[in-house]
Amino acid sequence: MRYKNVALFVFTTIGLTFASTSLLAAQLKVAVASNFISPIKQLADEFEAETGHTLQLSFGASGKFYAQIKNNAPYDLFLSADMMKPHQLVQDQLALPESLTIYARGKLVLWSAQPIRADSLESALLQANRVAIASPKLAPYGKAAEEVLTQLNMWTDTQRKLVQGESIGQAYQFVYSQNADIGFVALSQVLAGSTKGDTKAIPSSLYSPIHQGAVIVSRSANIDAAKTFLDFLTRPDIQAKILDFGYAE
Repeated sequence: MRYKNVALFVFTTIGLTFASTSLLAAQLKVAVASNFISPIKQLADEFEAETGHTLQLSFGASGKFYAQIKNNAPYDLFLSADMMKPHQLVQDQLALPESLTIYARGKLVLWSAQPIRADSLESALLQANRVAIASPKLAPYGKAAEEVLTQLNMWTDTQRKLVQGESIGQAYQFVYSQNADIGFVALSQVLAGSTKGDTKAIPSSLYSPIHQGAVIVSRSANIDAAKTFLDFLTRPDIQAKILDFGYAE
């Protein structure tokens, strides 16, 4: 009888442990800018293994997610491609002020799925029949592309060539599918893609720094778990991995 009681105690303890773990684990709904798709998919596995929390990831244009959150979309976290939209959510009391943080710094490149037979950035743009960019109104990488073309005095002349996508992900797809000859994309997309193609580096002096900001949405029911994720994302070892994905220091 004594052994039965011991066995019952052990099984009860195990059951309570699993129940406690289940109660503590959360599923976080995360809105993620398109340039960060490959990094977050890989980092999500590591985070989930470490913490027991799970991530439900949605990908798209930062401007679209900003509008959705303002209209009560049920996200716990927003990983934007800029700082402006997260900051505005804080101003609107829709995101926690103390959660606002830079999680990555983007690099813009000119990319083609085919060899680029041009010596300069300007020549590559002039030779192309169609140039893909993300929407400057919706996507920070699109705004950066507009700044580059403006600095090169080519914004007006390239208007008829431009193929605009809602997000940097769509701009990449235009080039990948050869619906555009060349396009402004994130370096991280090129490094993650199956088709390496050819790139032209873009001097960082031609566009404003792409500081990518993250915030916790105020209405989240999983704020503690969301804080755990942000702590994970900004940890030195994880930041080192983000640099390897094609982001700047």
